[in-house]
Amino acid sequence: MSTTTVPIVFAFDRRVLRPAAVAIRSLIDAAQKDTTYQIHILHPGFSTKINAAFADIAKETRHTVVFHKIDNNRFKGLPSGGGSWTEVVYYRFLIPELLTKCDRAIYSDIDVYFKGDLSSLMDIDMKGAPIGAVIGEVNSPAMKCHNHFPENNSKYVYMSGFLLMDLSKMRRETLTERLLNTAKRYGKRLKMFDLDALNLTCSHIHSLPFEYCVLETVYEEQSVRSAPEFSWLSDHYSIDDLEGAKINTKIIHYAGPLGKPWRRANQPSYYKQALSCVPATLNRKTWRDIRKYWSSRLANMVRGERTLR
Repeated sequence: MSTTTVPIVFAFDRRVLRPAAVAIRSLIDAAQKDTTYQIHILHPGFSTKINAAFADIAKETRHTVVFHKIDNNRFKGLPSGGGSWTEVVYYRFLIPELLTKCDRAIYSDIDVYFKGDLSSLMDIDMKGAPIGAVIGEVNSPAMKCHNHFPENNSKYVYMSGFLLMDLSKMRRETLTERLLNTAKRYGKRLKMFDLDALNLTCSHIHSLPFEYCVLETVYEEQSVRSAPEFSWLSDHYSIDDLEGAKINTKIIHYAGPLGKPWRRANQPSYYKQALSCVPATLNRKTWRDIRKYWSSRLANMVRGERTLR
């Protein structure tokens, strides 16, 4: 039986080891028998113990884990913020330089849960685009979620949390340097740093189906019309598009009003179960995790806790 090797890249630091472990475990669990993931982890510096714990997730499977330590000096002078918006958001732009033996690769954020196999993306026609991504919103001054830049003449604004990369084309187009130069040039005007830089730099992005970035509220709500994001998703996606993606979800993306599930009191049962299986080395709550948990618990007590599937 022939197999398909899929290089997939994650980028994160010590603050989000728990959800990163869940994402990688769910990726492996959802793989088809003829899919082999070559998992690459970009990080600013992990201990040998942390590296070993992530490698153990793939132990005794056909999948592999490779680590790449990134020097943050590369991003000196680029805009960043507090919370999750550190230099790590730019790591994805270095993938063409790091995976020099790969022609195509996938990048994914770690605030996700994989429910489907990704191998079919290795063969799709990207129509000459260097990057494939999921449409977030129709580009206009009236956008409800994303930032409008008059310099961006593209029809859509694409989400940057899941990217299909034609690395050969990206290298030919020196896209890494162009993306970093865009971030430097626009500076404080950037609000969603990597997302803004991506959309301002790339005029040709191949549209991936919404099933590769199903927002949690869309996934959880009985009707997609009830999802808070429906007000802007519906500018592009039809009801059938969203319902179809919900039925055929490849990836659940935890972005939106519900907050991150590893920090919530009302975790979906499948995510709670996944967290319980995270190796002890990777399962240490940060102060932010604890603070967000108690804030979530208090909010649930006030409005009545909702049970998620």
